[in-house]
Amino acid sequence: MPERTINKLGHRIGARGGRTRDVILEATRRLLDRRHLGEIRVADVASEAGLSPSNFYTYFKTVEEAVLLLCEAVAADFQPLARHLEGDWSAENAFGAARAYVVDVLAIWERHGPVLRIEHMLADKGEAGFVDSRVRRLRRVHLAFERRIAVAHATGYHAAGLDPRLTSYEVANLVESVAAGFELMRRGETPPEAIIDTTAHIVVKLVTGR
Repeated sequence: MPERTINKLGHRIGARGGRTRDVILEATRRLLDRRHLGEIRVADVASEAGLSPSNFYTYFKTVEEAVLLLCEAVAADFQPLARHLEGDWSAENAFGAARAYVVDVLAIWERHGPVLRIEHMLADKGEAGFVDSRVRRLRRVHLAFERRIAVAHATGYHAAGLDPRLTSYEVANLVESVAAGFELMRRGETPPEAIIDTTAHIVVKLVTGR
């Protein structure tokens, strides 16, 4: 879990406190798998964690604050994904790199979907902490996409009016949208491999212009 060294009482979080905080975070995560955020109270998290509400308030002011720390943990998982965008994207390798990126995004959403959906929802509502969390989570990916799109744009593969930065956001958001709706797409009897391959082909086209 991400490190926060001071608790709400102004005391340093030691090893025992860190374990207690992690128990609270894991309890919050489990509840998010079963219930909507608005249905979860501090007392519910404390009960799930086998602690008292006062234990919760030692580390977090609200349930949303605990969820925000869970978002930071997911952000750490996202950072290595930029490697797929920074390698060889020559004509014969672009699809494989894009597909590996899509697969990794899907895997992260499968593990952390409830947390990421809250991040999206509250960021879209303008909640500052969740806006910052989303920006930090995707920043390295955005920059990697932007650099690659800018190269394609400079060499004439994209229309003159295309903005590489905006395109990088839209490509990343496209893959996030597919990941968020992956199970719904599968209910339409679409094979998972078809969803993955189609998304990867779209990413290649948007990034390289080829």
